Amino acid sequence: MFNKKEITSGILGSLEVALFMPKAIKRFKGNTASMIKSFAIPVALLPLTLAAVFYVSPNAADFNSETNLVLTGIYSLRLFIYLAAFFAFGSLIAKAMDKTEEFKSFVIANNWLSIPMAALMIAPIMLTASGAFPWENSYSLIVMITLYSFACTAFLATYIMRIPYEMAAFMAITGMLIQHNSLDFVKWAAVNTINMLV
Repeated sequence: MFNKKEITSGILGSLEVALFMPKAIKRFKGNTASMIKSFAIPVALLPLTLAAVFYVSPNAADFNSETNLVLTGIYSLRLFIYLAAFFAFGSLIAKAMDKTEEFKSFVIANNWLSIPMAALMIAPIMLTASGAFPWENSYSLIVMITLYSFACTAFLATYIMRIPYEMAAFMAITGMLIQHNSLDFVKWAAVNTINMLV
């Protein structure tokens, strides 16, 4: 799927973005095909989110195989809805500001950014799973990492799309709101669908 050059460039670029280095933008040039291909990265990292839910959340002890299957479906759908809604919103801004080509590079870079952000999540998840760290502390760290990831998203929008930082911050904050509310929306939809079927 990705060749060696794409992997090296993507990982180095994502680490540079995580350090807020403007030179990172040169590593993310692509077309529509590259943009679509980059969605494989957040999808491949979905098991990390599921691991956090299955093994370290406060209710994990009450889960069984059926519960895990339902949660896998819910979190997979949530990822799809979040990515679709956020990038649809971003594309509207890009079209309005005549930044459609730059937006493709932004999507690629933002998907690659999932890798260092996931790496930061591993430590609190593993510490909690091992019993060395209480869930409350891990959750606080995960929230901080999430806020940091959206700061990186605003940085990407500013430098790759070349839009004012106020607009980039607006995009990132909207993305954070979409991510936060997408899980509630999926749960609401699932409960109402089940109630209709019963």
